[in-house]
Amino acid sequence: MTSSSDILNARILVVDDRKGNAELLHGMLSSAGYTSITCTMNPREVCDLHRANRYDLILLDLMMPGMDGFQVMECLREIESSGLQVQSQGERTALPVLVITAQPQHKERALRAGAKGFITKPFDRLQMLTHIHDVLEIRQLQKQLQKFAVRSEGVSEEKIFPRETGDLFDQLAGNLPQVFWIWDVHDQTFRYINPEWEKMTGQRVGRGDRLEKIFEAVHPEDMERVLREAADLPRGGVDHDYRLLLPDMSIRWVHSRTFPIKDSAGVHRIVGVMDDITQRKQADQQLLQVSRYDALTHLPNRILFYESLRKVIKQSEMNHRIVSVLFLDIDNFKNINDTLGFALGDELLREFSLRLLECLRVTDIVARIGGDEFGCILVSADDLGNAGLVASKIREALRQPFDLQGHQVTVTASIGISVYPIDSIDADTLVKNGDTAMYQSKTAGRDTYRFFTPEMNIRAIEKLDQENALRKALDREEFVLHYQPKVDLSNGWVTGMEALLRWKRPEHGVVEPLEFIPALEQTGLITRVGAWVIESVCRQIAEWRHAGIGEIPVSVNVSGRQFSRSTLNQDVIRATQANGIQPALLEFELQTERALRENSIDSDLLELELTESSLMMHAKKTVSILQRLKALGIQISIDDFGTGYSSLAYVKRFPIDVLKIDRSFIQEITTNSADAAITTAIIDMAHSLHVRVVAEGVETAEQFDFLKGRGCDEVQGFYLSPPLPANEISQLLLSGNRRLKPTPCRPNTGESACSS
Repeated sequence: MTSSSDILNARILVVDDRKGNAELLHGMLSSAGYTSITCTMNPREVCDLHRANRYDLILLDLMMPGMDGFQVMECLREIESSGLQVQSQGERTALPVLVITAQPQHKERALRAGAKGFITKPFDRLQMLTHIHDVLEIRQLQKQLQKFAVRSEGVSEEKIFPRETGDLFDQLAGNLPQVFWIWDVHDQTFRYINPEWEKMTGQRVGRGDRLEKIFEAVHPEDMERVLREAADLPRGGVDHDYRLLLPDMSIRWVHSRTFPIKDSAGVHRIVGVMDDITQRKQADQQLLQVSRYDALTHLPNRILFYESLRKVIKQSEMNHRIVSVLFLDIDNFKNINDTLGFALGDELLREFSLRLLECLRVTDIVARIGGDEFGCILVSADDLGNAGLVASKIREALRQPFDLQGHQVTVTASIGISVYPIDSIDADTLVKNGDTAMYQSKTAGRDTYRFFTPEMNIRAIEKLDQENALRKALDREEFVLHYQPKVDLSNGWVTGMEALLRWKRPEHGVVEPLEFIPALEQTGLITRVGAWVIESVCRQIAEWRHAGIGEIPVSVNVSGRQFSRSTLNQDVIRATQANGIQPALLEFELQTERALRENSIDSDLLELELTESSLMMHAKKTVSILQRLKALGIQISIDDFGTGYSSLAYVKRFPIDVLKIDRSFIQEITTNSADAAITTAIIDMAHSLHVRVVAEGVETAEQFDFLKGRGCDEVQGFYLSPPLPANEISQLLLSGNRRLKPTPCRPNTGESACSS
């Protein structure tokens, strides 16, 4: 018998080029109790990994760069074929590969390539885990069945029953359009099977063969059910449908009926008739596809959307999840149809659906409700704001024009949001409320979103107002930079500045960075604002030099989103080409180099501060980006060191000039022995690697003296100077005394070093 531990200890390989998908699948499997899970994002590693580990199950994404899932399956099939020549007969089990796909049209090809089933995007956790459990259980059953078959081989001729059918029977049974067979209950072998079986499957089964011979053709996903029903053969008839997987990897559906034949001692024969019903099943499947999926976009249609919503709500009742329903309507879509024609209108709908899919997680559901209306179902643990973030992401994604056969078309959408269980616990009512909220969005002027619940709507409107104000803030020159001095601990001299972004929002005063930096990130405005910060800093460095103050290095915070998306890197390079510097591929490099060149600034006067998380987000790419920036002469520092990975290995790996100890350690450095030990260790580690150390957030004389005693290189904080406008910094430096006198201790203001 197959035990639960056998299944949970099965070796599983997850193959997906998207890290988020791989981590999601790994998490689902781990939480379900599976103990041996390997993940790879490189499809070229799969075959070598399988040769070494012989996995029981491979979850394989179909669409991957460099080597797609079909090529991977071809390689795996060769491994399995060669492996069969050296394995014992009892180990001849087919490799279960479940392909991961969001494209229904790929399924038939995948089956022919060797797939045993599918995991459909977006993932349905319960359905996926059930499917995986069944496949692994079937694999164990197959192994047991094959071992049983091996033990049963070598049946002597004396045990094979003599032929009992005459010529008339042969002619009748041999010309039946169905498969016809007779099985002996006591001997457990076939007494007769007509030629139709070999015609259908290409496999030969003869008198004396055991029942397992015919099971070799059963599709692995149907094997468990067929075996279970076969166990009931001696007790009565069976009437069921299942699939056959043929040697050429094609699939046939069959309808099998069995009848017991009794004598005075009971059932002694089983007669079976099997019809090929493949064409009928295919027609049913096509009908199901038409009835549940949109033919134009291949997204779920209104029927499947409602079914999915009811199912999600039922699951959320048990695990106390929040379900958000988004209704979207393309603004003024009729004008596009009237102007460009229905063909391009349909193309827009297809492209629009792809944009939606890119904005959502694999676990979310997107459907075309009808016409130019779309619906989304989001599930979250307790984040009521998640739907608003997704709505903002969709609005931002639509700002890029669609290319429709040479026509550049920009569209907006009106979005309505209803939330379970706040707005309703009923699927139909949630949809109705979402539709009502969508029309509120249209009434509000389109290109916006509204919640059905008034309280949530107020917060959404405030967020939208902030986003709209941020879009105009740069053009209206509402952003300003303040500068906080850095001081050399050995002599008290000012060694440089950190640029800090401030937003002077009309009628709101100065807005704290923590209130608007996340909005810049979410809307993508961080790219423009970040470029403005670097340009402004370079211009300020030049102004200080022209004013006779001298060369003042300035550090600039770089957003993780900027760096990970590589948008921060392409401004520098356009300008590097004129100077014979090898051009890089990233926008930020171009921006930065141009700002340095246009202001005649030495590149070592600019320092880029990146957080640990942004450095490690795409480590391989990050190394190459930093190396190109270093080639330009730009200084690189790690901000908030100690709060993230804090690994000596990656400090050695990246071309880093400065480590900045996070203010959270400095606050209690004189009262908390752990913070004191960590800070001391960071200083010693950095110095061993010839990296400078800067402590931020210094507010007391005790903190200052502690850091000086431990050999820290530089400090910044309110104890020496708060962030100041550029003109006040100029006055400070023009006084001729580059040494800063400590100021009385101030309470912790929560000042953040956030800038761009």
